[in-house]
Amino acid sequence: MVISMARVGYGGTFGFFIGLASIILASLFVYKSVAQVMVLGPEPPAEYLNVQSSWTAKQRQSEEKLARAYWETARTLSRAAYHFTDRLPDDPPGAFSVDAKSYPSVLEPASSARARYWRNLQKVWNDPNNWETTYEWHTGWLTGRSY
Repeated sequence: MVISMARVGYGGTFGFFIGLASIILASLFVYKSVAQVMVLGPEPPAEYLNVQSSWTAKQRQSEEKLARAYWETARTLSRAAYHFTDRLPDDPPGAFSVDAKSYPSVLEPASSARARYWRNLQKVWNDPNNWETTYEWHTGWLTGRSY
């Protein structure tokens, strides 16, 4: 005994409205879940690198690697803790760190280099040219959490 869809009522007006409501709800869910997010761009600006002409080639290379490592840490912070136009704290947070053994500074101790790159980050943070807009999937709105 096969019951046809039309006989139950899913093939008529009721079925059309159920399908339409499903499409609308799914579209609203996608619309609310895709968020525009600004993150620091992949390349640090020249002001952040702050290369000195008096540095040797070895110093420049070492400092550029260190600067890029801190920039990647800053990019992570720009997704998680601080956002475009936020005021950065005076002192670097614990998350703004790199492995000093992997990225040694040839100019100063690790703590001084960390503070210097934090100050450099503060200088370039609010420049919109250093940021890029991306779209990401966020369903935190379902639980009241922001991104």
